[in-house]
Amino acid sequence: MKSRFSSTLAASAIATGLAFASLTTAAAKDGDIIKRGNCAGGVKTKLKASPENGRIEVEYELDNAAPNEAWRVIVKKNGRAILRATKRTNGVGDLKVRKVTSNGNGNERIEASAKRVSGGGVCKLSLVVPF
Repeated sequence: MKSRFSSTLAASAIATGLAFASLTTAAAKDGDIIKRGNCAGGVKTKLKASPENGRIEVEYELDNAAPNEAWRVIVKKNGRAILRATKRTNGVGDLKVRKVTSNGNGNERIEASAKRVSGGGVCKLSLVVPF
């Protein structure tokens, strides 16, 4: 009886863990890898990496920030900055940056961060690109 109960419990734990993991990182169309997060003040973030003609397209988005607010954005690949920009959110508080970068051999670690120019916390996300 212990064996049957343990197996059922283990299967439930695995299924629950898989369901939870899919909330933070998801694969979308055409091999896209997407990671979502939340920052202070209700700001939502999304980091997406997509294959693009042998390269990697990276997009980083902020949603629900204050309208017309300035942010410093940095996107890194394997620890090296590939994009640095100061951008303002649009009229509804959204901001998006995009960069197409080379695709080396093996996994590529993509990191993105955004910080309000006026001060405050940093929004950070990262993911690993296996393509």
